Amino acid sequence: MGAIARRITRVITAVVCVAVSVGVSVATLHVPTREGGGERFNPARYRSDVIADTVINHTTGVDKTQGTGTAGSPYDNKGYFPEAGYTPSDFHAPCSIWTYRDAESVWNCQVSGLQDLDTSSPHVRDVLSDYFVKLLDYGVAGFRVDAVKHMPPEDVLAIKKLVAKKSGRSMNDIWWTQEVIGDNAEAAEIQPRNYLKTGQVNEFQYAYRLKSLFSNSLAGGSLSIKDIPQNITDSGKASVFVTNWDTERNNMTLTYKDGDAYRLANAFMLAYPYGAPNVFSGYEFHDTDSGASGATATSVPDIDCSKDSGWSCTERWPDVHGMVGWHNVAGDAPLSDWQDDGDNMIAFGRGGRAFIAINNSVRTRTVTYHTALPAGEYCDVYASADCSGSVHVRFDGDATLTVPAGSAVAFHIAATPYTVRQ
Repeated sequence: MGAIARRITRVITAVVCVAVSVGVSVATLHVPTREGGGERFNPARYRSDVIADTVINHTTGVDKTQGTGTAGSPYDNKGYFPEAGYTPSDFHAPCSIWTYRDAESVWNCQVSGLQDLDTSSPHVRDVLSDYFVKLLDYGVAGFRVDAVKHMPPEDVLAIKKLVAKKSGRSMNDIWWTQEVIGDNAEAAEIQPRNYLKTGQVNEFQYAYRLKSLFSNSLAGGSLSIKDIPQNITDSGKASVFVTNWDTERNNMTLTYKDGDAYRLANAFMLAYPYGAPNVFSGYEFHDTDSGASGATATSVPDIDCSKDSGWSCTERWPDVHGMVGWHNVAGDAPLSDWQDDGDNMIAFGRGGRAFIAINNSVRTRTVTYHTALPAGEYCDVYASADCSGSVHVRFDGDATLTVPAGSAVAFHIAATPYTVRQ
């Protein structure tokens, strides 16, 4: 089940957009997959836009001579995928990536034994662009593209251009974010900056830095969290996250198992003006290859957000839900009124629209902060959705906040005791 099972997740992006990982069968471009058919892409099902997680660099790994995909389509270990329209000539010759310091090896050899498509081939590009157009016709709003650094940038760009042409859309109208794990020790040609013409890139360094900062000191180390975007992808091209279905299993990022630190990192990501934030919602796991509860070789159950179901349903947590609203109200307002204690207590605003104080320490703190918000009473949206926690901003803009250990206080101009009662 492994990697495919792990993609049964949701990612809530900036203005609440659900990424539903229902993708292509490894043996065909047909839907259904284990997660269901075309109806799974219908935005009305989720009352939100849908982003599809797509894998186009490779098909399946084959540990036997022949196999049959979830949709009933045959394939073999020589590169015959008849229902997808692939023959052996559509794949690179089998080879293993011998070093990530050589771009040609990364682009033309197999990732973990997975049959590597030749994305420079006009036929392969045609098949893949048809796949994207089919998903757009189902109703998806855009795509997260997997393993992008394993394809030359010009190939990925050419495929997206074909998608735009065939679908009658402009390139900018197709939301497109790419998994490109940057590492300065690797070849220059496969770094995230090379893929920015096609769309956003997942900024993994941001997630790694969040783990380090929330595990140690937010403002007292060599890198303050205020400067977290330093020397990484420009904000307008960065897609950021606290964790995803891969990194939560390799100990590189914070996960639900980190408790308060994980919640606070999500709050910071939604509050700080950098990148397009993605809130990951998955399920409890006990080992690297754990699949979703109830998943089989042919099906995956619907997400269950009831208590003790095993699904995290992160976007429904009151603090995360409140911070998504906070993020949307803050909009494009600039970072303002930064204040910290040189360690694990930070606070900042977004102009006159919103303010947050984060306490990553082990004791409750009461601090007076200056804000740019108008005087008045506000709801603490991190604490609850019913305004059971409130904040008073004085006429001079100051607010005295009591922030519990491992928690935050967050408020904005659209959530007041009056508006919540309406």
